[in-house]
Amino acid sequence: MKRRHFLSGLSAATLATTAMGTTPLARAAETNAAPWLKLSLQQYSFRSMLTGKNPSLTTLDYPQFAVEKCGIKALEYFNGFFEDKSGETAFFQQVRQRCDDLGVENQLMLCRNKRGIDDADAGTRAAAAKDYIPWLEAAKTLGCHSIRVDCRSQGDADEVLKQAVDGLNQLCEIAKSYQLDIIIENHGNHSSNGAWLARLMKTANIDNLGTLPDFGNFRDYDRYQGVKETLPWARAVCAKIHAFTEDGQAKHTDFAKMIGIIKDSGFKGYIGIEYEGQNPTPLDGVLMAKRLIEQVLAATS
Repeated sequence: MKRRHFLSGLSAATLATTAMGTTPLARAAETNAAPWLKLSLQQYSFRSMLTGKNPSLTTLDYPQFAVEKCGIKALEYFNGFFEDKSGETAFFQQVRQRCDDLGVENQLMLCRNKRGIDDADAGTRAAAAKDYIPWLEAAKTLGCHSIRVDCRSQGDADEVLKQAVDGLNQLCEIAKSYQLDIIIENHGNHSSNGAWLARLMKTANIDNLGTLPDFGNFRDYDRYQGVKETLPWARAVCAKIHAFTEDGQAKHTDFAKMIGIIKDSGFKGYIGIEYEGQNPTPLDGVLMAKRLIEQVLAATS
């Protein structure tokens, strides 16, 4: 389907059902994927709406927006949109209440940190582990199963791996008291190498440590190979899309091939939509990604 026709169809469907109170997307929110692979939505998809002097969307309104506009009831977050709320339990309780009222299930939180958990300095690694405590508390309050942290320090691959194992051991031990997992995304430097990330997981061998395979972050590494190598430890999968072709396919990833790899791995869980393009709009991009995934799942079921 041509992108312009696809978007036109979405707009027409939305207008035709507005008077009914809820859209078909909202009513079908929990039946939008195969039983073995369910859809979640990453808050970062709406970064342009959540930032700037006059943001059109807030974290408090994100759950309702996701359900009513996207028809998705499993949500992911990014702490960069509410870093000023660090330690404010009441704020996250309010978000959780809104989610509960909507029947929303929260999944994970992407967390950035100025200090690297795999830094070359042991003191910095220890401090970095403690930096995540407020976000572990927030994720626990929201009902998430994991927080994502980065392992992207520069340096010799073997040395950085040792540093990462040390830092992650400290962080995962803290996370156990919150009954949360720590997940690593292929998100720069050595972590964008699937073989290195798989070696990190094998070397660390920590029960509450997993991966978040991201379609779009392997860069100079084969993305299909990278996802395949990191799926054994996956707690979730990230379907990142930067652009679409005219017929509504992801420009840089063959979704049929990628979802086939995921299915063959035996993974069962959530695939998070993360749209990072400029055209179409964030909402239209998310809806196109949702439609694409549903079409592929329908063809492979």
